[in-house]
Formats: sequence, structure tokens, C-alpha cells
Amino acid sequence: MKRPLFMQRRNVRVRNGRFEISVEDSGSIGTPCVLLHGRGECSGVWRALTEDASADHRFLSIDLRGHGDSSWDPSGDYGSRTLAGDVLEVLLALNIRKPVLIGHSLGGSVALQLTGMLEQFTSGLVLVDFGPESDVTVSQKVRSEIRDTPSRFASIDEYVSWLLDRRPLADGRALRNLALHALRRTQMGAYEPKLDRHVADDTPLSQEPREEQCWQMLRSVQCPSLVVRGVGSAVLKPQVALRMAHHALPKGRLATISRAGHAVMTDNPEEFNRTIKTFLASLPHATSAAQ
Repeated sequence: MKRPLFMQRRNVRVRNGRFEISVEDSGSIGTPCVLLHGRGECSGVWRALTEDASADHRFLSIDLRGHGDSSWDPSGDYGSRTLAGDVLEVLLALNIRKPVLIGHSLGGSVALQLTGMLEQFTSGLVLVDFGPESDVTVSQKVRSEIRDTPSRFASIDEYVSWLLDRRPLADGRALRNLALHALRRTQMGAYEPKLDRHVADDTPLSQEPREEQCWQMLRSVQCPSLVVRGVGSAVLKPQVALRMAHHALPKGRLATISRAGHAVMTDNPEEFNRTIKTFLASLPHATSAAQ
């Protein structure tokens, strides 16, 4: 069954009104699924999923602080625990109960930390190409690419082409969905990324969970959980993904997506969407208060 194409974007003030977090709310009733993108991206990366999903789920695609239409932080505080605190305030403001948390890369770290904050009030957790023992070299490459992103593009198509040069496995339609939200038009008619480049700065180690802390957080997750890995990912090693799903997470399972690297959702959106829908269908029914 195809879900109704209802969608609205709203801003939620957090941190005593100091920041606005932009949320794309798709659907009206059903299990609330909170979608958390990776570093340097935005909520548009999930559009292929939200447009393809069934009518039984509601999606809240969040622009993390410093990304998309959300506020930038003058102090450059973009640590995953800080971002998780922002999302928690959003969920409380919107009266979202027992959500499924779905996070990619940095968003995976945010989702894992948010699961700890919500404890038993989480219906499910999906970690997309995120885990302990990530390759530091690859992580630094991601940050470098964010810093090196041109400040202007002549058109959306030019930005899509720029992304395709760096993501040869990617689906063009999925990248265009990302580009449509990731750019704003300037007064001169060009397009600029809606992104604070300080999100690429190194986060102080004191603000991020250490490797063993991350494993402990995984062992503490009590809700059904899914680890999703792109078969060609250089970020999440296959042995780490197996350990996460079958040894650390008490109710974990693993899905490996073919023809995909780290950017799983845009590399192979068809198989990724099918995997997410299968996981969501396996969960006990949960409801959210209508907005």
C-alpha cells in the first residue's frame, strides 16, 4: 500500500530558544520513525525512503544542528551527544512517543546516544554504516571533503554532478533528492550549500564516546535493532558489523546491502528501502499522538 504524500516542514526551538531544528514530517499517524542523516548531509538524503514507504509509518526527517535548514552554532558545538540532546528536545516538543530511531554515520552515533537517553521508550534502532572502530583515515577524508566543497554552484545539476564524481555508486535520483534540500539559491541566482563547514572540525575526544563506551552502549540497547552495512563500505568493517549485530546488541540483526558503500541510502536506495520496510514491519505496533 502506497503511503499518502502528506508532508510538512516545521521548525522546533531547542536549548531555551537559542536554536531552531528543522523537521520534515511525512505522514500523519502510525509508528514514528526519526531519521538522522550523516555529517555534511541533510534530511533530503532520506526522501527516497519516505516517498517509498508504506502508509503504516510516520517519518520525521531531521536536519541536525549546522545542516540544512537548522540553526548554525556560533561556538561550533557539533558533537554527537549535543546533537542527540537537540533531537530529544524536538521529540518532547512534538509529543513523539516510542520512536524508531534510524541514523546513518554521524546520525548513527546520535541515534545510539538518544536510545540511551530514552531507555525503554524506544521502539527500534537502525544503525546505518556506523559502529565502533571506524576507520580514522576514512573519517578524516569525509571531513576533508566537507571543507573542500565549493561555496557556489551554478545549478542544482552541477551539484549533483559534483556529488556523482565523488560517489560513483550513487543513484542519480537519490542524489537529486539530497541536492534539492541541501542547496539554497542566492540573490545572484547561484546555489550554495546549506551547511556550516565547522561541522567538519575535529570534535574534542571528551565529547564523543570512546570505543569501549560505544560497545557498552550497544550492549545496553533493549529494543529490536538492525545494523545496516554497505557491502563495499570502508567505514564499517564486516567483522565489526557482525559483532555489533550478533554479540553486542541483545536483539540485533545484520543486513548487508549490495552495490553500496558507506552512502548506503543513495548508493542502492531500492534494496535499502526494502530492508528498512521489512525491519519496521517486524516491530510490535507502536503509536504516536497525532499532531
